[in-house]
Amino acid sequence: MARALRTATKFIPYPYKNYARTWEYAFKYRAVAENYRFEKMGQHHLPQLMDLMKLAFKDGSVTLGMDVTYDECWKAYEGMFIYSIAANSLTNLSDICYDKKTNQPAGFRMYDPHYRDPLKAPFPVPKEAPRNKKEEHILGYVDSIYNNFWKTFPEEEVFVSPSLGYINPAHRGTGLFKVYAEYDIDFPTVIKKTGAKYYATLATARTSKFWCEMLGETRIYTSPPTVTNVSGETVPMPDGENVLFVKDMRTNFTINVEPCWEKMRACGMMPK
Repeated sequence: MARALRTATKFIPYPYKNYARTWEYAFKYRAVAENYRFEKMGQHHLPQLMDLMKLAFKDGSVTLGMDVTYDECWKAYEGMFIYSIAANSLTNLSDICYDKKTNQPAGFRMYDPHYRDPLKAPFPVPKEAPRNKKEEHILGYVDSIYNNFWKTFPEEEVFVSPSLGYINPAHRGTGLFKVYAEYDIDFPTVIKKTGAKYYATLATARTSKFWCEMLGETRIYTSPPTVTNVSGETVPMPDGENVLFVKDMRTNFTINVEPCWEKMRACGMMPK
């Protein structure tokens, strides 16, 4: 294995060739590449994405705290997917993941650039559908947290965010979350394509807050541990306070396992 690692790293291009940890993780989580197929999010994926979003509503901290249902808010979330698909023409970051054995969707992730002035976005921004009261309540709450980025960095015009992500419970514990959250993001390319310097994460689940802390991201805003739900009641959030984390993409080196996996496939080190 060590010899194979040395051989493969000779072929990996800058900026990954000096990052031994990237190859370490590529080998460690190779089962993800062997068991799952990733497709860049496109319009034809929308029905499957909405099916996954319906599942996500059942265990999302914000949706549970707000006491809203999928049927009450699906149109607004469809709009978020449509935006991400449009942005993907620029970033090529958002994708849907399939279990190779069943060919069924296992999860998705959305990485989107958000512009202070949407008219300055370098891609056609879809027109947002009007929100009903419950959609405005939940997404207005999320928007209010993200607005703390603009307050903290008044000179910035854009940031990149993992807007939504979900993994079906049947596929958790497989390494897929780690790859999605940590080992498959190419910051140099993201900076070049979007013009963004900062990466902002709204962490609502205990797991995501733990990972952001572990990765050394900076808290710029922490919400109260309670929220006003759609009935006007003040209730505790299931996973406590929501936290907006930020990291500077210019000073955080990238761990992107995808180029490593491509070379491993080319070398016959795992199935294509």
